[in-house]
Amino acid sequence: MSGTSGPPRTDRTTRGALLTYGAPLLGALLVAAGIAGSVLGGYAIVQDEFGLCGDPTIGVSDPPTATGAESAGESAAGAEGGQADTAGPVLARFDLDDLSPAERRAIERALAEPGGQADVRGAFPNREAFEQGAVVRVEGRRYYVTVVSSVECLGVDPLVLPLGLVAILLGIGGVLTPPAYRRLLERGDAGRFGR
Repeated sequence: MSGTSGPPRTDRTTRGALLTYGAPLLGALLVAAGIAGSVLGGYAIVQDEFGLCGDPTIGVSDPPTATGAESAGESAAGAEGGQADTAGPVLARFDLDDLSPAERRAIERALAEPGGQADVRGAFPNREAFEQGAVVRVEGRRYYVTVVSSVECLGVDPLVLPLGLVAILLGIGGVLTPPAYRRLLERGDAGRFGR
């Protein structure tokens, strides 16, 4: 029996364990973090171009009536005429002329749309009232107006996208470390034994 077969192989040492198991784990974590950063950074860049945020959407509909037989204009006129209407919440009331130009355009577009919704593109000073629900008089008729959708733009640092891409590349390098390490060991063994 031969007493020695050479120095112990380096893949069984701590360095070998770190390169075989630690580097791929760190690489996978870097790839996952890089994907998250790249997606957020990329979305932040294109969200405004594709209209994915910023403009709140209002919905305009006829207000519900107390008895079902009255029209929306009659029930609201009766409530303003001095009769106490305790059936519902107290809502802010506006005439169309009291609103900002952007709010007026949005209400007019919503009334023309079959779904009764439109984006408010511009100054929206009565946003808080519309979020609670408001009654707006348009040409003598009253309509219930509320904000139905509001998506704020995602605020992300501009460096998130490039840092995410760098993290993905470093992570791929970490995942590919064990095969490269094994090839290096095979070349070293081949040179040592004269193969």
